[in-house]
Amino acid sequence: MQFFTAFVLCVSVLLLHIEVAAVAATGTQVIEIALTDTLGGEVGWAYYANISVGTPGQVQSALVDTGSSDTIFPDSTATACRTKGGCATTFVIEESPDYKVVIPGGLSVGYTDHSKMEGDYSLDRVHIGDISITNARIGVAKVVEDPTGIKTAILGLGYPSNEGQNTSDQPYCSTLLQALVESGEIESRLYGIYLSQRDHVQDGSITFGGIDTEKFKGPLTTLNCPRDNGITTKLELKLDNVKAYLQDGSSQELIRSASDESHSVDMDAGASAWRVSEPVYRKILMLAGGNDQRPCKEVVRGATYFQLTFSGYGSTNTATLNVDMADLFSPYAGTCQLAVTVDSSGETLGVGHHVMRAGYWVFDLDNGQISVAQANLEASSSNVVKVQKGAGGLSKAIGRKTEV
Repeated sequence: MQFFTAFVLCVSVLLLHIEVAAVAATGTQVIEIALTDTLGGEVGWAYYANISVGTPGQVQSALVDTGSSDTIFPDSTATACRTKGGCATTFVIEESPDYKVVIPGGLSVGYTDHSKMEGDYSLDRVHIGDISITNARIGVAKVVEDPTGIKTAILGLGYPSNEGQNTSDQPYCSTLLQALVESGEIESRLYGIYLSQRDHVQDGSITFGGIDTEKFKGPLTTLNCPRDNGITTKLELKLDNVKAYLQDGSSQELIRSASDESHSVDMDAGASAWRVSEPVYRKILMLAGGNDQRPCKEVVRGATYFQLTFSGYGSTNTATLNVDMADLFSPYAGTCQLAVTVDSSGETLGVGHHVMRAGYWVFDLDNGQISVAQANLEASSSNVVKVQKGAGGLSKAIGRKTEV
C-alpha cells in the first residue's frame, strides 16, 4: 500500500534516540513468521502477519506493507472499529500499562488506495514471533478509513523517509525494522518475503535478518534501487520488458525496452493491483478473455503466463519473473476479479502482491537493493539461513554470488 502523504513531528529528543530493548536477547538471529492471505472471508487481496502489541500482548492482524514505514494499530475506540466487521483487530490501550503517547495527533498517513490513518505516535511493547521489543515506536489510529475492504493494522517495512515530510533538522524516526536491528535481534535491515499462491501448498512467510532457501528456485538476482545523492529512500526497480506466452505456443510483447523507455515501478507488497499504462492494461484484459471478472473455476494455471524483466539502477544485469495469469485473479463477490488497473500518472507504476507472489523477494534496506528469484510453489519445508550484514552477506548465505 503505497504511502503518499504524512505529517510527522519528531521533535522529541526521546524519539530521535529511542531506547529499544529485547527480552532475553541472545545475539543476532533470524525471525520467521507466517503470512496468510485470508482474513474475514476475503482471500488473496492482502497478506497478513500476526504480531502483538502491549503488555500483556494483544494479537493483531497486520497487513504487510513494503510501500510504507509506519507500524500502526487501530484504536479500539475508533468509530470505524466499533461497527460490525469494521476492524479485524484493535488495540485496547487502557489494558497496556506500558503504553505512552509521545506525539499526540502526530500520526496522519494517507495511501494511494485512499485509505488513511490518523492518531498518536506512541511507545509500547511489540512482539514479533518470540521476540519482545520494549519502547517500540508505533502509531495508534483513532481515525481509520479504508474503502477497499477490512480495516487492519499496518506493518510498514519501507524506508523511514516514507513516514513523513520531515525538515532537515528533524531526522526520520526509528521504524520497527530498525528497532529489531537496534535491539541486537537481527544484523541489518534485511528481510525475505514468500507470499504463496491463491491455491497455495502452505502459507507464506517473512524472514527478518535472513532468507528461506526452500522458498525459491533458480538464480537469486540482486538489483540496485535508485539513489539520491548516494542515499536510497525507495524500494523501486525498473520494468524493462513484459512478454505474454499463450497456451497455443504463440507470444506477444506488451512492453519492449527497444522501443519503450523502462518504467520505474514500486515493489509494494501492501498493494493488491498491478498498476500499468492503459495500452498494456487493454492487452492484458484481452488475454484474460476481454472481461476483468470470470468464474473462479475458469481461472486455471498453465493457460497464459507473463515474463517480466526487471533491472536496477547503475548496473546492466536483469532479473526475469514468470507470472501465471491465474496469479492475477482473486475471489471477489462470488467470482474472480482481475487485479490489474490503469495508472494514469505516467510516472512510477506499481507492482503489487498479485505479481510479487510469483517470486521470492529479499529487501535489503541497508545496501539499497532488492533481490528476486522465482518462487518455489511446491515448497513444503523451510531452510532458514541468517544473512550477515554488509555487501556480501546475501551471497555468503546462499553459497553463490548474487548478480549485481
